Amino acid sequence: MFLKKKHILVIILSSAIITGVLVSTLAVYSLYMQWKEDSFALRYRNSIYKLTAEIFRDDVIISSLSVKIENDKIFGKSPVLEGTIKNSSNKTLTSILMEISYIRPDGTVAYKGWMHPLGEKHFGDFTMPQAARQARHVLVPGETVHFRQVLRNCPRDIVRQISSKSNFAKNQSVKKAEFEYSMVGLSVS
Repeated sequence: MFLKKKHILVIILSSAIITGVLVSTLAVYSLYMQWKEDSFALRYRNSIYKLTAEIFRDDVIISSLSVKIENDKIFGKSPVLEGTIKNSSNKTLTSILMEISYIRPDGTVAYKGWMHPLGEKHFGDFTMPQAARQARHVLVPGETVHFRQVLRNCPRDIVRQISSKSNFAKNQSVKKAEFEYSMVGLSVS
């Protein structure tokens, strides 16, 4: 059997295409499997983070929370959340995630934000608030720490409500948004 030049060219070209498709399919499949593994690991870490917060909810005492308006040189009037956290457990707390929200009387969420009162681990990030960069990374058993966090992107009506609390108290016809907070994540060592 004789092979012509055309046949050899078709054989080589079709073999190269089939090999390319096979190699690219295997590469995409391995990337997909790695993505699935990373996604599962992230979901697992997040569920452990939330579950630990539920377990230690009674041992981590968040108190003296207050929101007030402060004048910032860069951002102008900004609401600032201040409070204290006490670790009454026998474990060292390495990370706490709090969820802060303002809910209007009709049930809509006017503001929702998250904060790490113990600070972030990335000190090189200059976009973080100064209070977070100076915060500690751990809270040992029996220790209390004061935290302070600027509530970024807070709607103007909430800022007005915070800055004029006395006016809202006098005017009964105006319903104010309720401040709520919860500990949604916790890690211990």
